[in-house]
Amino acid sequence: MSTWRDDPNAIPPWNERPKCHCGFRTWLQVWTDPLPQGKKGCRFFKCPDIDDDFKACTFMQWIDTRPLGRVSFHQVETKGQYYARHTQAREEARLAREEQERRVRQQQIRLKGK
Repeated sequence: MSTWRDDPNAIPPWNERPKCHCGFRTWLQVWTDPLPQGKKGCRFFKCPDIDDDFKACTFMQWIDTRPLGRVSFHQVETKGQYYARHTQAREEARLAREEQERRVRQQQIRLKGK
């Protein structure tokens, strides 16, 4: 079972975000600067209190230990594959429903004949 930490597009639930030194739940951000080397694209938590320069909370916690671009992800299925699978599933459900209706009609005919 994968968690939000494994999925680069997932957002952690509010209660799973750590609290910063100010006591606030942190924001999830992606590192965009080229430095430090190898951290561009990594996700991290940071203090949401960016408007208060007086406090200047320095809380930061890395989520990813390496950039997501270097992690190998494989696409489970393409859009076309999804639609083909969805269409096939609908067709199978329609055929199963028709078969069930046929059985019910046959049973009703047998009951009328008795």
